[in-house]
Amino acid sequence: MGTRDRRPWAAPLSSWRAALAVEEGPLWERLQSLHEEQAAPWRVRLLQALDAFARSYPDEAEDRPVVISRCPGQMNIAGMHIDYGGMPSLRMAVRGHDTVTIAAARNDDVVRLHSLYQNERGDRRLFEPVRFKLSDLASPAPIDSRQALLDYAGHICARRERATGSSFDDGWGILPQGGLVYLESWLRLAGQSPCGMDALVVSNVSPSGGMSSSSALVISTAWAYLGLHGIVPGVDMPWEEAIDGVGTSEWIRGTRGGTADHGGMVLGKAGQLVSVGVFPAQDCGSAPLPSEYVAVILDSGVPRVYDEAGKEETVLAYPLGTWLLRDVLLPAKVGSSGWEGMVHDFRERIEMIRDITPERLGITTAQLCELLATVPASTTLAEMEAMAATVGAGAWYAEMHARDIGDKFPRITADFPISLRRRFVFGLAEQDRVSAIVDFLAAGDVSTAFELVRISHAGDYDTEVSEQELAALAQFQITDPRARLAFIPGGYGRMTDAYDRVVTTLNDFLSSHGSDAGAIQRLGAGWGGNVGGLISRRFLQGEDRLALERLVTEELGLPPLDLEHSIATPGAGACLLSSPS
Repeated sequence: MGTRDRRPWAAPLSSWRAALAVEEGPLWERLQSLHEEQAAPWRVRLLQALDAFARSYPDEAEDRPVVISRCPGQMNIAGMHIDYGGMPSLRMAVRGHDTVTIAAARNDDVVRLHSLYQNERGDRRLFEPVRFKLSDLASPAPIDSRQALLDYAGHICARRERATGSSFDDGWGILPQGGLVYLESWLRLAGQSPCGMDALVVSNVSPSGGMSSSSALVISTAWAYLGLHGIVPGVDMPWEEAIDGVGTSEWIRGTRGGTADHGGMVLGKAGQLVSVGVFPAQDCGSAPLPSEYVAVILDSGVPRVYDEAGKEETVLAYPLGTWLLRDVLLPAKVGSSGWEGMVHDFRERIEMIRDITPERLGITTAQLCELLATVPASTTLAEMEAMAATVGAGAWYAEMHARDIGDKFPRITADFPISLRRRFVFGLAEQDRVSAIVDFLAAGDVSTAFELVRISHAGDYDTEVSEQELAALAQFQITDPRARLAFIPGGYGRMTDAYDRVVTTLNDFLSSHGSDAGAIQRLGAGWGGNVGGLISRRFLQGEDRLALERLVTEELGLPPLDLEHSIATPGAGACLLSSPS
């Protein structure tokens, strides 16, 4: 198509090498804009990656054209576990932590992938190569929407569960495979003939958790594959399809999450925190990282554990709770005294959990708390289906189940216990926390913003939300800035004692230096891995720095803190590099 001719992303290896051999010219200027003071080492890394690509495919022509894509890791500043409920979160792409893909087109539908992880300290891991045919993966029906992709992913995971006893595939190759399943269908619907691909992936995005290394792999390989077809994400392919579609492909692996990680690493801006919306993917606004603070990512030393049933239960709670409020609890309030302000078309206004807000429904925070207090603390799908039939909402339940549950959660049987109230309240409260943090920062109240970060961390405890807690919130005057769900932690249940100890110890230390010293919370999916947040620049030097370093080594028993390499600088989002020819 015309885009392929207008945007020449592919060039022979020799052309890329020649352009990267010198620190001048358009490609060097692009590296400077992306990496700033780290441009020189990244130039060397790219040259080494080109050599590694040639070694990976020694039987192929040296002069065949290749494309180069890059995708940074990302950091979640505010808004944990809520993107799969369609809710926005505050993100930043992390400069200097990139997953790079070098790819060449093939004349068949075979895809061959090599992958290497290597960080600045010399830690290195070479993954087993992956080879597959696109035709063996392709969906029998076109994937023309996110819902179709979710349904296909559910089918794949259910089949895997029956065959292996697990719906989850922990092989690295399933991640790019999922993205290519989606892109293969998208390209066919766009009138193109998808090609095969030889690719090398080189990354320094830590796989230990926190910067979304798996999502960076998905985006980097997807961008390279699109580049081979002359497709520029965000130009020839709308962000909604490029981010929400490619990101949702991770469900084929068995992952149950949203796409804000992908949005954060695609829509990132140098020096900026970006509010990332999902479904549809969109930039909801950005603001500079406060100059007196730095973002940090620290290795907690706690290995991440995976509870696949727990992940499915927490993700399922959002659509289940949304159905309960929309189709059972709110209809019961129609005509009730004091509820006259409730909008009459509330069913049409509620599609996802994100739509349940007092403002959208014409109710008060106190009334929302009243509704939430009636959500069962624990239930099962069988109990919810029976209740739906009793109150005459069986058809609405069946519709929700077919669309939002189906076979997407193979570990959640009809009698599996679901901690509905604490999970559902967490989602609503966390959405409000994102908004509240922005509000308090805008008002100059950094201390309360950091308090909310710590409350968000507490929301990952497996703690019940009581009727008394909701009733106490309902007693606040409507004009009180604390009269909002943001101040209720909820109970999402993604925390271990060892992981919590690291975060709590760091936050206690920061609080002892003042309420505006900073705040740390878990990163990624929870249960372990990296932690991070914002801390005052005064901890970068002098006695405060020494005190922080002693805390890490002496009290937490972790390796000496490499603070310079722990600072996360907001950088530019994922992109294809323009070819030098």
